[in-house]
Parts: sequence; structure tokens; C-alpha cells
Amino acid sequence: MNQIAIYYNDNGDVGWMIPSSEWGGTIEELAAKDLAGRPYEKIFKDQLPSDKTFYKAWMIDSGLITINPDKAKAIWKDKWREARKPLLASLDIEFMKAVEAGDSAKQAEIASKKQELRDVTNTPIPGTTPEEIKSVWPEVLNDPV
Repeated sequence: MNQIAIYYNDNGDVGWMIPSSEWGGTIEELAAKDLAGRPYEKIFKDQLPSDKTFYKAWMIDSGLITINPDKAKAIWKDKWREARKPLLASLDIEFMKAVEAGDSAKQAEIASKKQELRDVTNTPIPGTTPEEIKSVWPEVLNDPV
């Protein structure tokens, strides 16, 4: 079967139902059985985006899956937050070493780097497509600490 069902789940996210190879019925029969009256749309398997990075930002628009750019940008910035965690932790260690050494210049330098990392989520993300959004990765997140 080449068709799948897309629908909004209880969380408001787009869900998809792909029949197993053993399913002998139609997509309508499967939807009636598993979606319990929930509205759905039929699409072909190849219309389901292969990149699931922003699946929590997906929307159903006339049988097509599109993304909510604002939600996708928030998801991408969450990835930045995850990427900065180890950098901040490493800088915390370096800061404490500078405190112990009484090196106020090093403390100021580290404090500046930490602030730059905290401010990273203020970086604007232009564009509306997944590719455009994913193309923005602040350089500060690549800096070795």
C-alpha cells in the first residue's frame, strides 16, 4: 500500500500512520480502526518528509505537510541550547580555575564568552524552509573552549 494517513494527534502535532505490509485492508479501514473518528488526510508515502528535524512544527495544509516557520525556528534554537550546554560547563570550570588563581583578566574574558553563549538565542534566523532554518548555526557554538 502506497498511501498513509496524516492527522493531528492529541498534542496538536502531526501524526502519521503507515500500514504494515501485513495489512490487507484499505487506508480508510485502518483509519477507522485506529484513529477512532479523528479527521485525517490521505497522502502517498513519498509525500512524507524524509527529514524529521522539524516534525513538531509540521502542519497539514490541503493534504500536504508544511512547517510552521516560527515553531521550526524555536526547535532549531533548542538545538543551539543543547549545543551550548557543554561549552558553558567547560567555561564554568575554567572560570573557577581563574578565580583560584586570582586572574581577574581571565575571569572577565570567560564571563564575556559565557555571555556570548547565553545571547546566542537572540540570533535571528531568516528564511522559512527547513533548509534555510538549518543553514543558520552561530559560530560561537563551534568554538572550542
